[in-house]
Amino acid sequence: MDTAVKVALLLNRTLSATLEEVGLAQADLRQARLIANPAVSVERLASGAGSVQLAGVVLPLVDALQRPLRTRVSESALRAAEQRVADAVIDLAKRVRVAYVMTQAATQMVELWATVGAATAASATGARVLHAAGNLSDLVLAQEQAMAAQAQLSLIRAREEQQVTRAELARLMGVDATDTTWTVTSRLADPEDAGATARDIVRIALRRRLDLRARRQDVETRARALGLTQRFALLADGTIGMSYEREPDGAFRGGGFSLPIPLFDRGQARVARDRALLRQAVALHDAAVVDVSAEVTVLVARMAGARSRAIQLRTEVLPARRLVVSETQRFVNAMQETIFTLLLARQTEIEAGQAYVEALSEYWTTRAELERASGGSLAPLNEAERGEPEERQTTRSRP
Repeated sequence: MDTAVKVALLLNRTLSATLEEVGLAQADLRQARLIANPAVSVERLASGAGSVQLAGVVLPLVDALQRPLRTRVSESALRAAEQRVADAVIDLAKRVRVAYVMTQAATQMVELWATVGAATAASATGARVLHAAGNLSDLVLAQEQAMAAQAQLSLIRAREEQQVTRAELARLMGVDATDTTWTVTSRLADPEDAGATARDIVRIALRRRLDLRARRQDVETRARALGLTQRFALLADGTIGMSYEREPDGAFRGGGFSLPIPLFDRGQARVARDRALLRQAVALHDAAVVDVSAEVTVLVARMAGARSRAIQLRTEVLPARRLVVSETQRFVNAMQETIFTLLLARQTEIEAGQAYVEALSEYWTTRAELERASGGSLAPLNEAERGEPEERQTTRSRP
């Protein structure tokens, strides 16, 4: 599974495209650190009395004054982009792990139905021999043949599911889906104890989740942008420059500046917009905190339930079903039970084995989703990680 994740991180094209978000944010930061280019104007006016030459250089004054604050806003946006890209890496790893588990489960289900198909085919063959000798009724023969045919149908479905899950895993890894040279571990491992309560994992998630860090960074970015807008609300534009004029009477040099008069537009709309964006960023962060808490709680419950079912099936149900089949076979041989009782016992044993594989699959896929929801691996969860998060769960108290 870890190898599959490494392959995906190297070859997944969608992730490669997502990584470029950092490059875009870095380019925006470099642009924010630059001052707008000065403008040069040259004019020549002629008349019968002579000509006049005009030249000037204008530098955007307000743009230069905004540069420090504009740089801080872009730096905050870059940190948010880095958090989002890192979160995308973790999300891809989770999806690869889920696809890997589904492929494992499908492979194990193929093995299960292949074994059942071989056993039922052999039983049907024996039934035909007994029926030909007159020692078995038509009904019993039909039952044996129907079970063998049903097992083959289930095997066909299991192989189809194996191909589908394998293709999905190949897509996430970024490799050719028709490549048959790579394999997965065929058996699902036994379930493990998470070693922490839902409350512990929620606390860990609020500290480790990179998308939450990105949300907090968005709040900081919006706050810095609002400060920039408020500071330059009445001075949105302006220039300073030098000019040169040469006339027949002589040459003139001087400087000057231009500033807009905040008569109609005093920046109220820009400030209101940035305030709304800040409130929106805070609300989105708080909503994400609530979502993370609920998501982790649900996944912990699902994982614990799947683990309990898998353990119960492995330790209690499956041994009991095998014993029932064995005892029923003994009674049928002694002609104390009918073949129908044996067929029912076999069918129940098969269903228990299928339920066990499904419980294992649900446990490991849910565990992968829980690791994604908690922002990292569940093992080990040491006592330091179970402490209180460094920040409060919401940002409503922030200005």
